[in-house]
Amino acid sequence: MDSILKRHLNNRLKNILQTRRLTLRPLRMADLDNMVANIMSDPDVMHWLPHSDATKTPEGQRAVARGFLEDFISPWEMEGYGIWAICLKGRGSKASGTFIGYCGFLPGQLEGEGPELAYAVGQAYWGKGLVTEAARACLAWLFARSDIDRVYAVTDRDNYGSQRVMEKIGMRHTKGVDLYDSVAKGVGLLPFFTVSRP
Repeated sequence: MDSILKRHLNNRLKNILQTRRLTLRPLRMADLDNMVANIMSDPDVMHWLPHSDATKTPEGQRAVARGFLEDFISPWEMEGYGIWAICLKGRGSKASGTFIGYCGFLPGQLEGEGPELAYAVGQAYWGKGLVTEAARACLAWLFARSDIDRVYAVTDRDNYGSQRVMEKIGMRHTKGVDLYDSVAKGVGLLPFFTVSRP
């Protein structure tokens, strides 16, 4: 096997995470249909994410999903981290391997604050602790595999479910920030949460 291909495959295998209920693997462009079905086509999920206005048509949903995937995949090569697909585990279950959403890190937009934690799952999987489980695994992986000392996350001020996830994984609310044009869009300052290396 070509040594570059072998190294690439080994790196991808090292980046597969297992939790009690989940398998997390790096996102790939082949996840486009899953992203549309679980995230982009659900207005209740998109309400909390940037670009929700662009997802009102099937064409818009695919375009936004494609853009998300490009943004989520590229950091793996450039930064050594990125976004994972969250997939259910199971023994002989039809749900085994089912794509339910994403979780991981994007290069931070705020100087000195580290990467940004980002996540979303389909509405059918809300309130089950799955995002918390995925985010804990991602944070543990990042702190074990890098010299990054700090991670941040932002959410809508009314997204209490997301804020609970952040608190459960050890993040603390420290301030409000204007990111993703939140003030110009009338959303206001976004709650800003951080966590440092243990």
